[in-house]
Amino acid sequence: PEPADANQFIQGSELEASDMDIQESLSQILASKDEFGKLFYDQFLTAHPELRRHFESVDMKRQSVQLTTAMMIIERYCAAPTPAVELYLQYLGTKHHDMGIAREAYPKWIASMCDVLSRFHGDQWDSQLESLWREAFQRTIELMFQGYEQHVSV
Repeated sequence: PEPADANQFIQGSELEASDMDIQESLSQILASKDEFGKLFYDQFLTAHPELRRHFESVDMKRQSVQLTTAMMIIERYCAAPTPAVELYLQYLGTKHHDMGIAREAYPKWIASMCDVLSRFHGDQWDSQLESLWREAFQRTIELMFQGYEQHVSV
């Protein structure tokens, strides 16, 4: 038999929906380069135009890279939390607070992110993967809110 092509797994043609976990989801996001970030911000800013003001002078290509980095940090924090990652997430919370991003924006972010993840993964997306990502986002945001309550610098 011929060896399996690794790209088949990245594209997900041999994965069943119930087989995908956050690590595999993240691998596909990383393989997409900046496509995922563009999809997310297109959807997020269309669905929530009141939040566009936070992105008016932002380089969106750079922001897409930062989003991908954030997804890696979220995955790492949930898989194997370390003091350094916890401190960074608290610092990220402080930065978002300083930019005037209200706590009420985060459920909108989660809803948009799950919508984009669903479209991005297609048939591989299921309720189990959605639950895993939602829990990861919620845990991460709770830690970021600590940075809202107490100024954190690195």
